[in-house]
Formats: sequence, structure tokens, C-alpha cells
Amino acid sequence: MLKKIMRVGGGGLGEDCKWVSDPWPPPPNTAPKILIVAGEASGDSHAARLVAAIKENLPQAEFFGIGGEALKAQGVRVLYPASELAVVGLWEVAARLPAVWRALKAIRLALKTARPSLAILVDFPDFNFWVARLARCFRVPVMYYISPQVWAWRTYRVRLIARLVDRMVVIFPFEEEFYRKRGVPVEYVGHPLRETLPPLPERRVLLEKRGLDPERLTVALLPGSRAGEIRAHLPLMLAGAEILQKSLPECQFILPCASTAPVELIHSLVANFPGTLGLVAGQSYPALAAAHLAVVASGTATVEAALAGTPTIIVYRVSPLSYEVGRRLIRVEHVGMANLLAEERLFPELIQDDFTPENLAREMLALVKDAGRLKKMRRGLARIVTSLGGPGASRRAARAALELVGLRV
Repeated sequence: MLKKIMRVGGGGLGEDCKWVSDPWPPPPNTAPKILIVAGEASGDSHAARLVAAIKENLPQAEFFGIGGEALKAQGVRVLYPASELAVVGLWEVAARLPAVWRALKAIRLALKTARPSLAILVDFPDFNFWVARLARCFRVPVMYYISPQVWAWRTYRVRLIARLVDRMVVIFPFEEEFYRKRGVPVEYVGHPLRETLPPLPERRVLLEKRGLDPERLTVALLPGSRAGEIRAHLPLMLAGAEILQKSLPECQFILPCASTAPVELIHSLVANFPGTLGLVAGQSYPALAAAHLAVVASGTATVEAALAGTPTIIVYRVSPLSYEVGRRLIRVEHVGMANLLAEERLFPELIQDDFTPENLAREMLALVKDAGRLKKMRRGLARIVTSLGGPGASRRAARAALELVGLRV
């Protein structure tokens, strides 16, 4: 369907491309306009920091695109909310095609009328690859910040990236070599989390504000930031937590809610949980640091858990169709980014059918009772932190963006 609606010159999203003939970028006397597109909460947050870094050198720049509250707070004109598009899996994406169509239509109109100097795409590949096609169609340079995991699965997509992307800006050291070998212009800038980890509040204060006891065993639950992830993960996490409580009645739970997460959905799912559970808006890193143990949906939060030094169990579940297709395309031994960086199964992984309440409770209990295993895990976490580079990733990425619009700082 998307191929049909993207066709050029036939009433689809690309219908105006054949009329594009003006020089790009716009004349120097006009304020630079930059399209930026980010998806889930982590991408929205990283994109917002990049916008702030660009504004330090280009304060007159105007930004518009797709994102969440973090980009809005930076003054970005949001054409369509990222929360309407935040889905995962092939079937889940298909179910959101009307929203995808509306968002792409808004972007096409903005590309046609606003004449941006640059398009910055942040992760979110299932949507952003279509945005890259539109940008290329309108002759707008494309910078891709935070690589999709093409090195892990669906590796053939790197050929598409080579055609559509002018600069790939990556945050993990191994990604630079991967792209360079395949002829993609690439720059490694380090991980933005290293520069933005908030100062940690006193653990006692953080927990007591959520009605939790600092003296009790605390487990953090991070089901993801998208509605589909939360529906797939949180009920199983809560069921596993309930089983754990039967063996360890003193344990309690903390659940940070991402800025793009549907809070009403979370409240409905936790309403009947029989144990002690505190909700906290955002603050995933402080919540992880306050916990003795975490259960985290695979994604950026596993890196946060590593930086927080918190022993973690990685979980993930998608629709059976998405899993069967993805399983045949995966090219790496581990799913969790923390494990990929450690180059070993540092964090246990419970993926798809292995992710059951019983298995989760068993893994949590095993970690709590094995001091030697926890010690080894923390040594591995220290290696991960070292591999992620020092602060300044957003400013280095901003310099790459400014170069693409013809400025050097």
C-alpha cells in the first residue's frame, strides 16, 4: 500500500516531485528551515537535545516535523504527534496505515511549501525510510541520526540507506565500521545518554514520594514507551511480579512512564495489581538507579540500565507474524543492546514465547539470590559504560548537521 501511495506523478505522496527544479538549499538570506522526525520517547529526547545544540550556532533556524513533548519544548512545530505512529512489528504497522498516510501527507506538504535546508531523521526506521524517500524526491539533504539496527536484522536495508542518506550519524562505535565498509558516509559521535543523564535524586526521597519503602527490595518495570509494547509487556511483567512476591513478600515495584506512553492505559493495567507499585512520570534513569533489579523491554532503556549499573532482565514480545518474519532476518546473537555492547549474554533475555510470568519470576529470583552472578554482571556493566564514549554527542551531531546546510563551526 505504501509503495502505491508514494508513487511519483500518479496522485500519490510523490506527485509533486517532478516539478521540483529550484536550487537547494534556499537562498542564504532566508532563515534555515529544518525538518526533524523522531518517534518514541527516547528518539524524541535525543532529537530535542540535537535541536538545542544546533540552535547554539544557528539560533535563527526554524524546525518542524514529527515528535513528542521534548521536541515541542524546543520550539519545534509538530506537524503530527509521534504518539499516533509509535508502533512496532509488521502487523502493528499495517494497522496504523491511515495514521502513517496522514503523517506522510503532512510531511510532503511541508517539504513542498517550507523548502527545508535539511531533513534530520532520528531512528524510527519503518516510518523514516519513507520520509527519506520524500526528502530525496524534493532534493532535500538527509541526515540520519541514531542508526536503525540494520546490522542486526534486515541487513539488506543498508542499500536503501546508501541511496537515500547523505550522512549517517551513529552512536555506537561498531556501527561506524559497519557503514564505512558498505560505502555509507558515516560519523561516530558517541551516545547522547552520556551527556544527559540527570543528577540522581536521593534514593530515599525518590522512593518515598511514590509511597515506596527504601529498605525493601525494589524492582523497576520498564515495558516500553509505545502502546503496543505496553499492552504486550506490562501484563506479563505484572503477573511475573505477583509470582515473585509469593517468594519474596518484601519486594516492591517502581514503574516509570515515558513521556510518549499512554498513561491511561498504564493506569488501567496496574489498577488491580495486588502488590506495592509506585508510578513515576518519566525519570527512567533515576528509577533504574533506585532499583536493585529491573525488567526492561529491549531498546534504549537497556543502555540506561547499564549506565545505572542495575542488573536487568531484557524482555520483548511482538505479534507471532512479526516474530516469525523477524526471526529469519536477525543476524546477531543477542537482542538487547547492552548485551551487544558487552559481546556476551550479560543480561538474561526472555524473548517472545520465552517471556512468560513464570520464566520472568524464576529469572528475577535467581538473580536476587546469586551474589556472584550479580558481581560479574556489574563488572560487565562498567565495560559498557566505557565503550559509549564521553559527553558531547549532541554537539558533535549538530556540527554534522550544520556542515550539511553549508556551515562550519
